[in-house]
Amino acid sequence: MHLLFGLSADGRVYPEAIDAVGAIDAAVVGPAGLVSVLEVQVGLLGPSASRAVRIASYLAKLRAAGDGRFWNASFEKDPWSTAATLLEWRDNLIAAGWQGNPVGAGRIDDLASAEIAGTILPLGLADRAVRLLTALPSRPGLRIKRLTLAEPRALLPPLWRRLVEALEAAGVSIDQHDGCAAAAEGSDLRKVQSALAGETREPLKGDGTFVVVEADTELMAAEAIADWLAASPPEERAGTVVLAAEGDTALLDHALRARGLPALGLSAASPWRGALQVLPLAYAASWRPFDPRVLLNLLMLPRPPISRWAARRLARALSSEPGIGGAAWLNAWDEIETRLLEMHVELEPKDARKKVDAVLAEWRSWTDVGRFDKTVGIPLVEAQAIAGRVTAWALRADAGRNDGLLLAAAGAAGAVVDAIHRLEQEVVPALLLERIVSQVLSDGVANPEHVPEAGSVRAVRFPGALWSAAPRVVWWGFVGPGERVSRPPWDRAEIRALEAAGVTLESSADAARRIGAGYTRVLQRSAERVVFVRPALSRDGPTTVHPLAHQLKPILEGAADRVVFKAERALREPDAALSGRVLARQPVDITNPPAGAAKWDLHSGAAALMEGRRESATSLRRLLNCQFGWFAQDVLHLRPGRFAEIPGPDQLFGNLAHEIARRLLPPGPPPPLEGVGATVGDLFEALLPQIAAPLLQPELAGELAAARELVPAALESLVRLLQERGLDVVGSELQREGSHHGLVLHGRLDLLVRRGPQVAVLDLKWTRSERRYREEIAEGSAVQLAVYRAISTDAGTKGTGGYFLLRQRRILAGEGSILTDRPIESERPDSETLDMVAGDWELWRNLASSGVLVAAGFDGAVEHRPDGLAFEAPKEPCRFCDLTSLCRVQVETI
Repeated sequence: MHLLFGLSADGRVYPEAIDAVGAIDAAVVGPAGLVSVLEVQVGLLGPSASRAVRIASYLAKLRAAGDGRFWNASFEKDPWSTAATLLEWRDNLIAAGWQGNPVGAGRIDDLASAEIAGTILPLGLADRAVRLLTALPSRPGLRIKRLTLAEPRALLPPLWRRLVEALEAAGVSIDQHDGCAAAAEGSDLRKVQSALAGETREPLKGDGTFVVVEADTELMAAEAIADWLAASPPEERAGTVVLAAEGDTALLDHALRARGLPALGLSAASPWRGALQVLPLAYAASWRPFDPRVLLNLLMLPRPPISRWAARRLARALSSEPGIGGAAWLNAWDEIETRLLEMHVELEPKDARKKVDAVLAEWRSWTDVGRFDKTVGIPLVEAQAIAGRVTAWALRADAGRNDGLLLAAAGAAGAVVDAIHRLEQEVVPALLLERIVSQVLSDGVANPEHVPEAGSVRAVRFPGALWSAAPRVVWWGFVGPGERVSRPPWDRAEIRALEAAGVTLESSADAARRIGAGYTRVLQRSAERVVFVRPALSRDGPTTVHPLAHQLKPILEGAADRVVFKAERALREPDAALSGRVLARQPVDITNPPAGAAKWDLHSGAAALMEGRRESATSLRRLLNCQFGWFAQDVLHLRPGRFAEIPGPDQLFGNLAHEIARRLLPPGPPPPLEGVGATVGDLFEALLPQIAAPLLQPELAGELAAARELVPAALESLVRLLQERGLDVVGSELQREGSHHGLVLHGRLDLLVRRGPQVAVLDLKWTRSERRYREEIAEGSAVQLAVYRAISTDAGTKGTGGYFLLRQRRILAGEGSILTDRPIESERPDSETLDMVAGDWELWRNLASSGVLVAAGFDGAVEHRPDGLAFEAPKEPCRFCDLTSLCRVQVETI
């Protein structure tokens, strides 16, 4: 067996095989690959553990080591971070030759105490490599006959250098792979190679063999490189390697596909993939007080843990009544159960019922939320059960398709189970559980949809993955900070004690030398061309200079203009030259985007859409504000892209007050004033987790405390008003219809009351200011109260309306209302306002039927308003509108 070993060869490499045609008994391996091969050959196979599991195990060992340790104060504050840091120190010591014994230095001796405390720590890569060092001399018969090193042996970290020496002592032939390729004599690339090798620096002439591409944005850089690859002959593309140091070629692949070239398929690992979020959200939903936003996020994932159609129904219920157990929530489950029964109608009723009950039980387990106090923690068994549920869901959803994302979610959940078991605690604190889940997901998963396509260009992630010569190299994303050099945490006395014990740590200087040599080897292994690509902006911020750029800076002094290529030149020049290729560009016709207009023409069939319409107070207010907005939202039913969201605090308090009022005030005389406050308080606490659970979150504690006083006082004041005015309740939350001069109306009345033959509507408002409602009544523009007049008809009597402001405990009503003795003087009565609404509605409707819409936000909109309108044009029609990008009133035009 022939192995080629490189420190960065555990992923994609170039070339992909040792020989051009490949070999059955040969491979390119990195540290993990080499250890795995050797373990198989010497019979040391064993289970591998994730980093989270090892941290949890080490946390238990640190705790078992007892008091008086140097880490105790830090461990008390944050045990997980302390364990993670000390485990890294410990692994580095093991890699340097430490055997877990005291060396006469306080901190290291404390770590030695942790080594023998508690249960056995699962092996890491360093432990496995050290175990091989011990086993190799006594295990003859290795199948490995030859090991080729991609990096110089002198630059290898101490652990891997010792392992190479142990293999050599076991009879394995060790040789060094040079991999360097001298560029053509006199070329710019050859001059750069020579200068980096310490030879005399010569000025670069700009022959295209060495080019630095600078771009303002990563997008422009992708356009330039994609053009360059598209302009290259196919035989040259076959020898091109793209080095994507950040491991992501998504933007470049998009540009390549646009030019008919295959994607490179490198995707950065992310912990935020949809399926991976099921695990943290499942735990977050279990804490008390329950946060509906967490469950809403869980239900709105691309792959929720229950069927999408059921998740959507529950999400709608949460967005209307954020909580568990309210009417909307229960109705949603009833609808889900009904549909499940319909889906199994072909089965016998008994079998269908059994199957549906099993599905409902499984789905309900995901909404069994708010069970554990965050200040106490979660029992170990319950924490494992939640992770087990995630594992079962992921494997069931995968169904043998080998979906990498679902399998990763299952693996992460399994790692959480193992990690919390190794903590050796009966109750897992909330913060510690969050750290475990974050650690398990920290490595993330690459985008399973972003895969390499068959093509001739190859892509690698690390400079060291280019272990042999390549004709052409594109260093995509040539930006800092590069690989960081970590400084050992030990002081000089501790280092001397370690060295006396035979422990050799890699110094920061040696690590920097090794990393720097890896960068320069990219240039030494490029035979024909090298293109460095550096965008000034990447993602959401400016980039920094790569360490290799500092070495190249003196070489670039006095270089010709063509050595540094500005990518934006391709936008200005039809034949810009980049690294020996002309980026040909063809002019295209520029089409201006649609411009906004005050007047919009409608299709002749639009009139049919308005036949038989019923208007509400909300739709009429929208019509009087902007005819375009009314037609789009109320006739065409266009809605913003937000599917489901949790209402704000004021709306939640209003919803609570409405529901309490509905339960408190059944039809008939109002209840006795005595005991109303206590009843409202009980209803408030009972309904709070059912329809307004977000108010229980700590950040709203102040407002909730105030509402606990305000809501009972407000409803007590409402009952007092009803009693003092001699009003009986006709009903609450009533759906009513009516008409006025051909205008068909409908709406829901918060509270309809009666005194003798007279009726009135009370609309309950939870608002911080009464100014708007007072001005509406005074100006005679209260459209809502006018509509209530039309739909509150009872026994032929048209009622009046008024606002009851819950926070202010105040009634606002116009003249002639039975609701108050202190009415607000109005410019016109509700009946006249209703006539104005009906008249304007008819004018606007006729205008739309004739094929014209008016967008009120444009300066010229007034000229297109129909004659005879009673309501004046609004001053700020677009202030609260969601359609400004549709009518383009606020979109810049060319």
